[in-house]
Amino acid sequence: MAPQSVLITGCSTGIGSATALMLAQDKLTRFKVYATMRNLEAKSNLEKEAGSTLNKTLFIRELDVTKDPTIKSVVDEILRDNGRIDVLVNNAGYMALEGINERSVEWCQAMMDTNYWGVVRTTNAVLPAMKKQMSGRIINVSSIAGVRADPFFATYSASKFAMEGYSESIAPVLRDGYNIKVSIVEPGPVKTELSKKVFGTPFEEQAKDFDPVVRDLLVTWSKDMASVFPFVTHQSADEIAKLHMDIILSENPHLRYQTTENLTKMAAVKLRDPTTDFLLDMLKQSRYASPTE
Repeated sequence: MAPQSVLITGCSTGIGSATALMLAQDKLTRFKVYATMRNLEAKSNLEKEAGSTLNKTLFIRELDVTKDPTIKSVVDEILRDNGRIDVLVNNAGYMALEGINERSVEWCQAMMDTNYWGVVRTTNAVLPAMKKQMSGRIINVSSIAGVRADPFFATYSASKFAMEGYSESIAPVLRDGYNIKVSIVEPGPVKTELSKKVFGTPFEEQAKDFDPVVRDLLVTWSKDMASVFPFVTHQSADEIAKLHMDIILSENPHLRYQTTENLTKMAAVKLRDPTTDFLLDMLKQSRYASPTE
């Protein structure tokens, strides 16, 4: 049986890199992975970790989720070489601190363009092939901040909320119409270079130009968060990668996955069923909308 062709965005470091390596190094060679990144100058670590899988089961390509031509180029290559696309992992994204109105609209739009519209662009690019083959898996890497917004990360949370709403809407249609399964993954803190960049720099320094009231509130909040989520308790990128593999191999994957038990408890405060599988049945959704149900 031919290996599944997998397209992953945002693979220069972190969750994307870990997922690409885990799938490409699968001992049963069940996957052929196209690990993509915005800037190929950042590929050296992934190339080194790939070892003998490089250009065999792991192919590193340039793809900027904000630029349609780069997406089309990689999708066309995958289809030309494999005749199909089995899995898309929408992982590319970034986060940054903000103080409500302390960032420009252009700054906010740029984050939305990557974190949300990037997901829409890549999904649109693979759907024609997946619809034609009547199968496929799409994994959208969100965040627990896409369920419960974090203070001082308004645009990041908004981008993940947008991704989650988009995913909820398309999931039942693609499942029932084309046998394409969509899943949302909601990690909490993960040990990545991105997390180090955001949380490794003192918030006082990052917020030095913020409104004094907002800055003081941020400092107080960040100290409390540090006591609850010290960096040593963050999940590893490999843990998230393993979950991605499990989802791909699952016959009937959930719509939502929180990546730890504590995150599931946090989500349950807002979601009656943390897997939200009921949303996959369009005809039953109205019953769950009733506050008396």
